[in-house]
Amino acid sequence: MPRILLAGSDFRLLATRAAVLSKTGAAVVHGNTTETLNILDRDAFDLVVLCHSLPEPDVAVIVDKVHQKIPGAKILMVTSELDGYRMHADSKIDATSMPEPGHLVALAKELLQVTSYASHVGA
Repeated sequence: MPRILLAGSDFRLLATRAAVLSKTGAAVVHGNTTETLNILDRDAFDLVVLCHSLPEPDVAVIVDKVHQKIPGAKILMVTSELDGYRMHADSKIDATSMPEPGHLVALAKELLQVTSYASHVGA
């Protein structure tokens, strides 16, 4: 079963977003920045989803740790509607999504398929 790690700073928003992402068929684990960094020390994930509620410095730390610990994982940044649909210039982030549930689930599924395909080809 694919695994998603969801990181953010608003617990209620994380719980809702985790429920939405569970529609991908993946197991979803979520936490704030500190919890996320601790989880990354113990576990591997296919997809890491970063919530717009994270401060930029926290995003950078998490992204660097994901690339260090799980090189094949994909990273998806959820942007707020207030930010608009902004593409991160950071090439370390694979995709960005608006928070709209249907779009988020579709993009997460797409990234999980890419990760699954890459792991089967590399096996």
